[in-house]
Amino acid sequence: MKSLRGRLLIAAPSLTDPNFARAVVLIAAHGETGALGLILNRELDSDVAEVWARISSEPCVRREKMRHGGPVGGTLMAVHDRRPLANLLVGEDLYVATELGAMESLAASADGRVRFFAGHAGWGPGQLEDELREGSWLVAAAVPDHVFGDHDSQSLWKDAATVAGRREVQSLIEPRHIPEDPRAN
Repeated sequence: MKSLRGRLLIAAPSLTDPNFARAVVLIAAHGETGALGLILNRELDSDVAEVWARISSEPCVRREKMRHGGPVGGTLMAVHDRRPLANLLVGEDLYVATELGAMESLAASADGRVRFFAGHAGWGPGQLEDELREGSWLVAAAVPDHVFGDHDSQSLWKDAATVAGRREVQSLIEPRHIPEDPRAN
């Protein structure tokens, strides 16, 4: 299967696992060894500065809320748009910082857009592919607005599911059935 890095996984309405129900996941890495993603629409009560004080003695100017990246704990990551601080390239203007030094630079500056995540989602070899075959996930291209936009958890899921659903329906319709002028439909 082609890598899903830089794509969104949108939980199908039938996915009832509480870890992923109505989740929108940005896939940061995907290959033969498995996949790593970050749930975009799970905001935590703590803000970044509050958590940062427990992690580093370096300054933090970020006041946004932390995000719950997934059920695999023990990790802190940041999705951002500052290429020099990238540990993982996700897509155009989407990067992930996993190293403390890069995250310290992101936390200490108001430049650029960034979201900090506690935890992540992970899949072993072939596991994500099986879940896709079962219909647990819809797939769509990720854009910076999905990550950095001002969406609440429900609106991001609805918007992403609508985009993915339209793409799926369009792939089923033969071009000869699409009128030149959609108003003639």
